[in-house]
Amino acid sequence: MRKLNLILSFFLCSIASFLVLHQLHYPLTGIDDANIYLVYARNLADGYGFVYNVGGERVEGFTSLLWTLICTLAFKFSAQPELTLLIINITVVSLGIAYALHFLQSHGPPGEGYGNKFIWSALFLTLIFTSPRYVAWNTITLMENALWSTLLLVTTIFVIREPISFHKVNLGFSATAILLILTRPESVLWVALFTIVLFLRFMSAGSMIQALKVIVPSIAVIGLTLALLTLFRLQYFGYPLPNTYYAKVSPSFAYNLEQGTIYLIRYFLSDPIAGIGVIVILMANVNSLLKSSVEQGLSFLPLLALTGLLIPLLTGGDHFGSFRFYQNVYPITVLCLIYFVRQVLPQRIEFTKYKQISSPIRVGLSLFLALITTFGCFLSQANAWSNFSSEMSNEFNVAAYERRNGAFIAELFSSLPRLPSIGVIASGGIKYSYRGEIIDLMGLNNTIMAHNQGERTGYKNHAAFEVQTFYELQPDLVWPLNVNESHWQYSEAELKGRWENLLGFKGLFNDPDFLESYVYAKVSQNSEVRPKTALVAWFRKDFIQSLAVNPEFRVEVYQYTSQ
Repeated sequence: MRKLNLILSFFLCSIASFLVLHQLHYPLTGIDDANIYLVYARNLADGYGFVYNVGGERVEGFTSLLWTLICTLAFKFSAQPELTLLIINITVVSLGIAYALHFLQSHGPPGEGYGNKFIWSALFLTLIFTSPRYVAWNTITLMENALWSTLLLVTTIFVIREPISFHKVNLGFSATAILLILTRPESVLWVALFTIVLFLRFMSAGSMIQALKVIVPSIAVIGLTLALLTLFRLQYFGYPLPNTYYAKVSPSFAYNLEQGTIYLIRYFLSDPIAGIGVIVILMANVNSLLKSSVEQGLSFLPLLALTGLLIPLLTGGDHFGSFRFYQNVYPITVLCLIYFVRQVLPQRIEFTKYKQISSPIRVGLSLFLALITTFGCFLSQANAWSNFSSEMSNEFNVAAYERRNGAFIAELFSSLPRLPSIGVIASGGIKYSYRGEIIDLMGLNNTIMAHNQGERTGYKNHAAFEVQTFYELQPDLVWPLNVNESHWQYSEAELKGRWENLLGFKGLFNDPDFLESYVYAKVSQNSEVRPKTALVAWFRKDFIQSLAVNPEFRVEVYQYTSQ
């Protein structure tokens, strides 16, 4: 059955991934943040270390160290790293789902037949692989989500399964805990909770002393891993946490809580399955508090599912479409939903003399609830597929466009002795195709911007930019766009109304000091056979002047005035 579960999971995950790719017109480049991983992985594979710009500063501009190392191996051993990573993601997701299927088939209420167990397995697969959000974020984005989601799912099942094993906990839990710590920084909270759950279960099965004897070796391994990882970061990068943390997370807990609450509410309202999942998790936690015993591992499942909902509140949520953070814990949410409908709800329905009803009838009731839930899932997910493209297509379009943009700028300035430095917001795709210096003005890949002590309020994950810090960096050009030279016209309204100026760049383009140093201009090659594409950007005045006297370039400066 385990082999069949794995084969079925891999088949369904592959089909679902293909359908999502088809829905989004086959974006094989991943999203822009995935391209940041690819940049670091390529540089590491080429022997330059963990750097964003070759020859530049060491910076941990990626959230997952483990996924960066996996991407590095893809560059080392594959001519098509993107396709390799897609296959890895599908495989990793399939392993986690197959493990969950085995758990569902081996942990059911007393008296439940094999047929009913497979019905619940079918419901689980239906909820998982008909969700375009879950499939996209865990496969085709080429991010660490598949690794993170699967590790959370496997560890959750490991700590709640029956019977609890004293002799296997140190090896199994220590291994998954180490992998979690290497995958994302918030794993510290997860691993702490997993450890507490195991300790409570061991204590209920024996004594506190016995529980400590069992769990202390795992705690020692986890503590050593955290210490070594922190020491490595301090020695190599100079900071105890990834640079992305300093760039993204506001130092204001109240602000993070406000934004995280909004994020959770939006998720709750976004989709019927999401809303039902949140309600069921809350109800299941109430039931666990009232009736369950710590001796029952399943009683901790609602708590772990609730943790997945609450952790984004601490960091303020996310700006990506389709609620990335909640797709990481979606399988745990589905397990909790099935647990509630399969085992808790039938016991809570107040029929007359319900407890005297025979076991087959109660199992039949559970089966009926499963069928009704499956039908509702199909209706809900059909609506999700219709809205999915609008939520996610831009994430892939940005990566593809920035790859083209970087390649075009590199070709345009290929005759110069040094490629100009470029200040950008989206820093993945453009750096992947541009060998010159890219200055990440959002701070993910730039320690000066990330550690400027700003408030980090505004557009989520793009709020590290500060105008004064920009003047320390002063890139040769800012906000590059490739345009059709013959048709494109300057638009002052566009310049002053774009979100890059209002939110991302915090009014930089209206700052008098900026206008003293930069001009808005269009640059193209000055050849007999003129290309159709030109570069439009803010250029530093000394750089644009050097281009203006260069016969290879055609320069047109727009007289922009601030308001």
